Amino acid sequence: MNKPFNQRFAVTMSASLLLALVAVGCGAKDKEQGNAADGDAAKPADKIYTVSWVSGQSTPVDANAKMIKYWNEKLGVKLDIWNVESKNFTEMMNLKFASGEIPDRMVVNGFATLQQYVNQDLLAEIPLDMLKKYAPNVYAKTEKEMPNAFEYAKVNGKIYGIPKLIMYDRFRAPIVWRGDWLKNIGLSKPPETLDEFEKAVYKIANEDPDKNGKKDTYGLSASSLPLIYGAFGYLPDRWSEKDGKLVYGAVQPEIKQALQLLNKWYKDGVIDPEFITGENTGGYWALSHAFINGRIGLSSLGSFYHWKPLLFEGDTASHDYVEMKKVNPAAADALMQGLPPVGPTGKMGAPQGSLLNGNFISFGKQLQKDPDKLAKVLQMIDTISASSYENYVTAMFGVQGEDWTFDADKVPLLKNNASTQDLEKMGANNVMESLELPEFSSISMAKRNKWASDNGYEKGGIRNQLLTALPAQAKYQAELQKLQDQTFISIITGDKSIGEFDEFVKKWRSGGGEQMAKEANDWFSNLKK
Repeated sequence: MNKPFNQRFAVTMSASLLLALVAVGCGAKDKEQGNAADGDAAKPADKIYTVSWVSGQSTPVDANAKMIKYWNEKLGVKLDIWNVESKNFTEMMNLKFASGEIPDRMVVNGFATLQQYVNQDLLAEIPLDMLKKYAPNVYAKTEKEMPNAFEYAKVNGKIYGIPKLIMYDRFRAPIVWRGDWLKNIGLSKPPETLDEFEKAVYKIANEDPDKNGKKDTYGLSASSLPLIYGAFGYLPDRWSEKDGKLVYGAVQPEIKQALQLLNKWYKDGVIDPEFITGENTGGYWALSHAFINGRIGLSSLGSFYHWKPLLFEGDTASHDYVEMKKVNPAAADALMQGLPPVGPTGKMGAPQGSLLNGNFISFGKQLQKDPDKLAKVLQMIDTISASSYENYVTAMFGVQGEDWTFDADKVPLLKNNASTQDLEKMGANNVMESLELPEFSSISMAKRNKWASDNGYEKGGIRNQLLTALPAQAKYQAELQKLQDQTFISIITGDKSIGEFDEFVKKWRSGGGEQMAKEANDWFSNLKK
C-alpha cells in the first residue's frame, strides 16, 4: 500500500503560466459551446472509443500488454494508457496540463487538488443522473459504505469526481507491544489505562526488558505520541466536533495536559531521545527499525496489516512482522496488539483515516462536451470495479486461472510470486483498478480483516471530521504547521516551558487559524443541512 498521506501540490512558474493560458482558452470555448453533459441525452455510441487513462504506477505498461488487450476486447474500447510514475504523479500531470494534454479518465489526489483542477477548468462535471444511470453499482456501493459520499466530491455544488474509499481505514492505527518485554517486566497483557501505560513504559525504560544487562531501551518514540494526546480527547492534527462545531485539536486546552505528561516522560528517559527523526531509518516507510532492533517497546507506525502474522499461503504485506521475524523470531511471534490508553476522563483515541481520504476518479473537461463518451467511461469503471467481484479481482491481478486462483474462501492467490511491478507491466493492479470498493476488498481481505477485528482495531479510532480543503489552508497551513511542530517538540524536550502552549494558541488563531476555523464550520454547517 502507498503511504496514506496527501501528496503536496508543486508546479514550476513556467508550467503555471502555460496552464493558466490553457484554462482560459478552454473556459472561453466552453462558453461558446455550452454544457452538453446531460444524463437524459447521453447514450454511448455504437463505436470503439479511444479512452486516455491515467492512474499512476511504479513501472511502465506497454500499449499491447496482456490486460490492456483483455479490457479492450471486453469493454469494446481502445485504451490509451499514460505511463505516469506515482512518485512524481502530481508534477508530471501538471506538465501535461500545461501543454494542453488532459486525459479522459484520471486520478485526482486530494480535496485541494480537486478544487484547483476545477478552478483551472480541467475537469468535467459528473451529473448525478448520469452517474446513477451509467455507473449504478459504483454509486450504490459507495453510498452504502459511506452515505452522502458524493457530497464531498462537489465543488460549487457540482460533482467532479467519484470518491475513492479506503477499505483499510475501517481500522485505526496499530498499537503494538513487545510481548516478550512485557512478560519480562511482569505484565501478562497490554496496559489499558493511561496510568498503566505510564507504568509499563517506565518499566521498559528502566528494568532491562531485553535482559542484556544494559540500560539501552526506551518505552516509545514518535509514532506512539498520538496515543497520549488521544487519552485527553483530541489529536493535534485532526478537526473534531465539540459542542456542535468543528475545532482544531492542537489548540484545545486538553493538549496542554498531554504535553506536560510527555515532557515528564522525556525528562525521565522514557521517550526515545531520537524521537524527532522518527523510527524509520530508510527503505519501506512503515518499518519501525527502532522497534524491530530492540530500542523501543511500543510502536504505532504503519497500518494494522504491517504487524499481523502471515495468515495464509500467499499472504503478504506483513512488513514489520516479517522483518522482525528475521531479526528475532521469538519476539515476532510474541507481539501483542493493544488498545489506546483510557485517559483521566475516560477518553481514548488513536489516529484513524477516513473511508474517504480526498482522492477521486475524475474526467477531463473535454468529456463534458461529449456526454456519450462520458457515459461510456462511466460504464467502463462500473464494469471493472463494481459489477462483480471477479471483475474487480481480474483488474487487480490478471486473468483467473493464469495469474491467480480463488481459495476456498474466495481469497485470490497469486501464481508465480508476481510482484506489484509484474502486475503493472501486464496492465493490472494500479493501472486498471479504478476503485477499491470496500464490499469487494472485504472479501479478498476477509482473513486479514477478521484478524484486525479480533485484535480490537475497530475500537478507539479518531478520524478527522473535516473532509474538504479550506481556501485559507493554502495561505496559512504551512506556517502554522511549522509553528505547531516546533512548539510541541520544544515543550516535550524541555527547550520551552509549558507556558509556551498558550502563546502558541494565540499565534495560531491570529496567524490564520481563526479564518480556517470559520471556513471549516461554514462547510460543516452546510454539510449538516
